[in-house]
Amino acid sequence: TKTLEYFKEICKIPHGSFNEKQLSDYLRDWGKSLGLKTIQDSHNNVVICKAASEGKELADAVILQAHIDMVCEKAPDYVHDFKKDTIPWQIDGDIMSTGGKTTLGADDGIGAAIIMALLESKEAVHPRIEAVFTTAEEEDLSGALSIDGALFTTSRMINIDHGVDSEVVLGSCGGTGAEIVFDVEREEAPAENIFRNIVLTGLLGGHSGENINSGHGNAIVLLNRLLMRLLPLGAHICDFKGGTFRTAIPREATVTLSMPKDSLRAFYKILQETTKELKIEYAAVSSHVDLEEEALSTVCCQLTEQSTAKIVRALALSPCGIAEMSNTMPNVVESSDNLGELHLGENKCRIVYEIRATYPSTQRYITDKLCMLADTLGASFETYSAYPAWSYNPGSEMKRLSNEIYRECFGEEQKTVVLHAGLECGCFYAAIPGLDALSIGPNMWNLHSPSERMSISSVNKIIKFISAFLEKLAENKK
Repeated sequence: TKTLEYFKEICKIPHGSFNEKQLSDYLRDWGKSLGLKTIQDSHNNVVICKAASEGKELADAVILQAHIDMVCEKAPDYVHDFKKDTIPWQIDGDIMSTGGKTTLGADDGIGAAIIMALLESKEAVHPRIEAVFTTAEEEDLSGALSIDGALFTTSRMINIDHGVDSEVVLGSCGGTGAEIVFDVEREEAPAENIFRNIVLTGLLGGHSGENINSGHGNAIVLLNRLLMRLLPLGAHICDFKGGTFRTAIPREATVTLSMPKDSLRAFYKILQETTKELKIEYAAVSSHVDLEEEALSTVCCQLTEQSTAKIVRALALSPCGIAEMSNTMPNVVESSDNLGELHLGENKCRIVYEIRATYPSTQRYITDKLCMLADTLGASFETYSAYPAWSYNPGSEMKRLSNEIYRECFGEEQKTVVLHAGLECGCFYAAIPGLDALSIGPNMWNLHSPSERMSISSVNKIIKFISAFLEKLAENKK
């Protein structure tokens, strides 16, 4: 289909968060080549407007919206530079993926591609379309937060950034990034010590909002469980790293340890026990969980006993995972915290989190807990990249139309959901008074990980649904 052709073109252009300029320029030039009014702003957002179909000029316009950045995650052994390399997509039957090499970027490249196909179509019946392609959604939503509401003439909006084709999203959580940073001290390791590198592999990872309740495990947290058992043996951390992006659940983590030679037998016993425990605990979601150990030649520098214990304590006491479940929407997480990254430098340790919550009060509670932990550690603490929640409106007219059209198209009921993930609709509500928005999209799985997959037949289903939706909206007079 034309949509997949556009998505493949998007895959050729690097577009990680804050690196969207090239794709933004491509969309700007493409819009102008169609003779459509096209605007590119200082945040590299692109707005492309298409006049209503003939005879539909009196219908109120509709905003179609998707973001053009993607999360850049890759398999550890795959060589890929997201700043210059194309996404290595492949198609197997109905499934499009990268074969486990990198994130596919269907989140949200497919949303952009669907909008492009609709803008180009000469057959679609529609009201005036005001399409907007935003930047930095996966990082701080600064693109959507900077949108000028005066660019739009309507208060109806369809966001195409969801991953279940039978659902319509009518709300999402707010959130913020957070960091704890503290000093660590190093010393020469005793000459008689032994050194081991331990890597935790095989976890699924995933989206820190939508998959936080999936039981996928957090590699940094689980590797710290091993460290807690090794501290009494006199183990010292030499290096520790895990996670690559705060909104992705860490799939892998690595620690390098210095230990007394006479602790080796006890070390292997604890390593084997912990490996067995993790394989049992995560058998239902991954059969590849493992703790891989490698002997190293002498590492001259190790953290002091106090600094090693400080890192272990910080990780053990960090809130991570579900904080509360919603008491208004069944099976929906209300608030959570993802311990997404750990970076250990020469004399600093930095721990990065993503806090998500439906209510500002519960977000503040988790933030306050992290702040208290930072105080206990003598660490600095900051939050950044905050984004607003999108409150559910059960009386939404767009929801009513969506449910009706879905029933007519597919002979079944459309499920209404509220997500534990940050969507840009909340940003647009602040810019456009009286906005009535919803979010839809094709079936996708394992977002924010190299296992990301997308159903091609589901893409076609969503195109059919949006086309019918636009035709219905074109009947409504201002």
